[in-house]
Amino acid sequence: MAKLALDKWILKRIDKSGSSSLTRGMLEEYQLKKLNETLVHVTQNSRFYREKLKDFNCNLKSLDEIRELPFTTMEELTLRGGEMLCVPGGDISRIVTLNTSGSTGPPKKIYFTEEDQELTVDYFHHGMQNLVDPSDNVLILLPCSTPGGVGDLLRRGLERLGCRFVPYGFPHVSDEPVLEELFKIITEQGVTSMVGSPHEVLSIAEFTAGKASKKAETLSSPGQPLITRTLQIRTVLLSTDYIPDDLCLRLEEIWGCRVFEHYGMTEMGLGGAVSCEVLIGYHPRENDLYFEIIDPATGQPVPEGEYGEIVLTTLTRKGMPLVRYRTGDRSRWIPGPCSCGSVLKRLDKVLPRNVKKGSYNRYI
Repeated sequence: MAKLALDKWILKRIDKSGSSSLTRGMLEEYQLKKLNETLVHVTQNSRFYREKLKDFNCNLKSLDEIRELPFTTMEELTLRGGEMLCVPGGDISRIVTLNTSGSTGPPKKIYFTEEDQELTVDYFHHGMQNLVDPSDNVLILLPCSTPGGVGDLLRRGLERLGCRFVPYGFPHVSDEPVLEELFKIITEQGVTSMVGSPHEVLSIAEFTAGKASKKAETLSSPGQPLITRTLQIRTVLLSTDYIPDDLCLRLEEIWGCRVFEHYGMTEMGLGGAVSCEVLIGYHPRENDLYFEIIDPATGQPVPEGEYGEIVLTTLTRKGMPLVRYRTGDRSRWIPGPCSCGSVLKRLDKVLPRNVKKGSYNRYI
């Protein structure tokens, strides 16, 4: 695992002067530059934003001035998403359709160019260095068959990292033959890390614990994990759904592994924020995304440490940029610097929503 992998990646992306370390000031200067470039891009190329922002100052002098711009809502994304495009249709390489929860209305469609998707692959390549290295074999329990899908982008990132990987896809863990197949893959192929949704990964862990008990191969000494001698799982990355703390503790108990977490949405480009080795909060992808946390009732920013709604602005997206998009998700900034040494902010665990377990349409 690489310490400060995201900081080093971001420094390389934003600074060409040869600085030895990333600073908060350097990052925020870059964010302001990219924010203004995005505002020029959308007002020149998007019919929706040209109309929406015509009466607003789009040459910002500070990041705080973004608060003067209007929000983009889920309803607008659903009804007018096509008007948000900033490139010709032929430049779009991937369209993700999201059903609107609790509605019979039209679905949301999120559009990506190949360049947009490359940014996510690059993020996965470096973000995964928090928990794996080239010696690992990673079991991918996310949709892998569609080019440009989240599992495919993760596979491409791991390829660049030099890891081995097993692109299994989204598992139907209610079927015992599927669990048997996964157990065989984990044991015979030497899986050392796993990426998947909380419910599915826990089901696999409980199944392996049951297999261990039946074969009397359990390491049952006090203080030791409930793990079979044939398993080598040392890290797990959970994503796509709300992640309860007790679920993480159970995985640690069964496998003796470290449990990392990821927060993202399709609207973010599938990658948003990930745990570091400290495992307290998530470091955001701040070179590509600008996050605000607001009071959902007033639209004003909340003090650091208080919960509010996450608002997203893309900084480097070409196909379908989003400006001040209200996600509906609730979290807070964790006060103070992270003990890992990163200058990136820390987003706390996103509060639970009414999301079906195992759904990967909203949380990534």
